[in-house]
Amino acid sequence: MTVVAIWILFARRRNPDREAVLLAAAAAVAALVAFDRVLSPQYLIWIVPFIPLVRGRRGVYASALLLLALGLTQTWFPWHYWSLATDHRPPWSWYLLARDLALVLSAGVLLFELTRARDSAAGRGGWPAARRAGA
Repeated sequence: MTVVAIWILFARRRNPDREAVLLAAAAAVAALVAFDRVLSPQYLIWIVPFIPLVRGRRGVYASALLLLALGLTQTWFPWHYWSLATDHRPPWSWYLLARDLALVLSAGVLLFELTRARDSAAGRGGWPAARRAGA
Protein backbone atom coordinates (compact mmCIF):
# COMPACT_ATOMS: atom_id res chain seq x y z
CA MET A 1 0.00 0.00 0.00
CA THR A 2 2.76 2.43 0.87
CA VAL A 3 4.51 1.90 -2.44
CA VAL A 4 1.24 2.53 -4.28
CA ALA A 5 0.79 5.76 -2.30
CA ILE A 6 4.31 6.84 -3.25
CA TRP A 7 3.61 6.05 -6.89
CA ILE A 8 0.39 8.08 -6.83
CA LEU A 9 2.08 11.04 -5.14
CA PHE A 10 4.84 11.01 -7.72
CA ALA A 11 2.44 10.53 -10.65
CA ARG A 12 0.39 13.57 -9.60
CA ARG A 13 3.36 15.87 -10.11
CA ARG A 14 3.11 17.94 -13.26
CA ASN A 15 6.82 18.42 -13.93
CA PRO A 16 8.93 16.07 -11.83
CA ASP A 17 12.55 17.11 -11.61
CA ARG A 18 15.58 14.95 -10.82
CA GLU A 19 15.21 15.64 -7.13
CA ALA A 20 11.62 14.40 -7.14
CA VAL A 21 12.59 11.23 -9.02
CA LEU A 22 15.35 10.50 -6.51
CA LEU A 23 13.07 11.22 -3.56
CA ALA A 24 10.31 8.97 -4.92
CA ALA A 25 12.80 6.19 -5.69
CA ALA A 26 14.32 6.41 -2.21
CA ALA A 27 10.87 6.39 -0.59
CA ALA A 28 9.70 3.44 -2.69
CA VAL A 29 12.78 1.31 -2.01
CA ALA A 30 12.74 2.19 1.70
CA ALA A 31 9.05 1.25 1.89
CA LEU A 32 9.64 -2.01 0.03
CA VAL A 33 12.41 -2.98 2.42
CA ALA A 34 10.61 -1.81 5.57
CA PHE A 35 7.21 -3.35 4.85
CA ASP A 36 8.14 -6.54 3.01
CA ARG A 37 7.18 -9.89 4.51
CA VAL A 38 10.80 -10.97 4.76
CA LEU A 39 13.52 -8.52 5.75
CA SER A 40 16.86 -10.12 5.26
CA PRO A 41 19.79 -8.00 6.45
CA GLN A 42 21.21 -8.04 2.93
CA TYR A 43 18.17 -6.09 1.70
CA LEU A 44 19.45 -2.99 3.47
CA ILE A 45 22.02 -2.67 0.69
CA TRP A 46 19.18 -1.73 -1.66
CA ILE A 47 18.54 1.48 0.27
CA VAL A 48 22.16 2.63 0.58
CA PRO A 49 22.49 4.19 -2.91
CA PHE A 50 19.28 6.22 -2.62
CA ILE A 51 18.74 7.70 0.82
CA PRO A 52 22.07 9.54 1.28
CA LEU A 53 21.45 11.39 -2.00
CA VAL A 54 18.17 12.95 -0.83
CA ARG A 55 18.70 16.65 -0.20
CA GLY A 56 17.60 18.72 2.74
CA ARG A 57 17.00 18.21 6.40
CA ARG A 58 14.70 15.24 5.88
CA GLY A 59 17.37 13.57 3.76
CA VAL A 60 19.79 13.96 6.66
CA TYR A 61 17.20 12.49 9.06
CA ALA A 62 16.53 9.55 6.74
CA SER A 63 20.29 8.99 6.33
CA ALA A 64 20.79 9.02 10.10
CA LEU A 65 17.98 6.48 10.51
CA LEU A 66 19.54 4.34 7.79
CA LEU A 67 22.90 4.44 9.58
CA LEU A 68 21.15 3.47 12.80
CA ALA A 69 19.44 0.54 11.06
CA LEU A 70 22.73 -0.59 9.50
CA GLY A 71 24.52 -0.35 12.85
CA LEU A 72 21.78 -2.23 14.70
CA THR A 73 21.88 -4.96 12.07
CA GLN A 74 25.62 -5.37 12.60
CA THR A 75 25.08 -5.99 16.31
CA TRP A 76 23.37 -9.32 15.70
CA PHE A 77 24.04 -10.35 12.10
CA PRO A 78 25.82 -12.70 11.30
CA TRP A 79 27.32 -13.60 14.69
CA HIS A 80 24.14 -13.87 16.77
CA TYR A 81 21.71 -14.68 13.99
CA TRP A 82 20.88 -18.19 15.16
CA SER A 83 20.37 -17.06 18.75
CA LEU A 84 17.78 -14.66 17.43
CA ALA A 85 16.24 -17.00 14.83
CA THR A 86 15.79 -20.01 17.10
CA ASP A 87 15.47 -18.64 20.63
CA HIS A 88 14.43 -14.98 20.19
CA ARG A 89 16.97 -14.09 22.84
CA PRO A 90 17.20 -10.61 24.21
CA PRO A 91 18.93 -8.23 23.57
CA TRP A 92 19.12 -9.34 19.92
CA SER A 93 15.34 -9.30 19.51
CA TRP A 94 15.23 -5.74 20.86
CA TYR A 95 17.94 -4.70 18.43
CA LEU A 96 15.91 -6.23 15.63
CA LEU A 97 12.80 -4.33 16.71
CA ALA A 98 14.76 -1.05 16.91
CA ARG A 99 16.22 -1.71 13.44
CA ASP A 100 12.77 -2.32 11.98
CA LEU A 101 11.41 0.83 13.60
CA ALA A 102 14.31 2.86 12.21
CA LEU A 103 13.52 1.56 8.71
CA VAL A 104 9.82 2.37 9.05
CA LEU A 105 10.64 5.86 10.31
CA SER A 106 13.07 6.36 7.44
CA ALA A 107 10.39 5.41 4.92
CA GLY A 108 7.94 7.69 6.71
CA VAL A 109 10.33 10.64 6.65
CA LEU A 110 10.85 10.21 2.91
CA LEU A 111 7.13 9.83 2.26
CA PHE A 112 6.42 12.96 4.28
CA GLU A 113 9.08 14.85 2.32
CA LEU A 114 7.51 13.66 -0.94
CA THR A 115 4.12 15.02 0.10
CA ARG A 116 5.64 18.25 1.42
CA ALA A 117 7.66 18.85 -1.73
CA ARG A 118 4.55 18.35 -3.85
CA ASP A 119 2.49 20.74 -1.74
CA SER A 120 5.15 23.46 -1.77
CA ALA A 121 5.63 23.16 -5.53
CA ALA A 122 1.86 23.32 -6.08
CA GLY A 123 1.59 26.36 -3.84
CA ARG A 124 4.20 28.22 -5.88
CA GLY A 125 2.58 27.33 -9.20
CA GLY A 126 0.09 30.19 -9.08
CA TRP A 127 2.80 32.80 -8.57
CA PRO A 128 4.33 33.80 -11.93
CA ALA A 129 7.16 35.70 -10.25
CA ALA A 130 8.06 32.62 -8.23
CA ARG A 131 8.18 30.52 -11.41
CA ARG A 132 10.46 33.04 -13.12
CA ALA A 133 12.73 33.17 -10.06
CA GLY A 134 12.97 29.37 -10.04
CA ALA A 135 11.58 29.09 -6.52
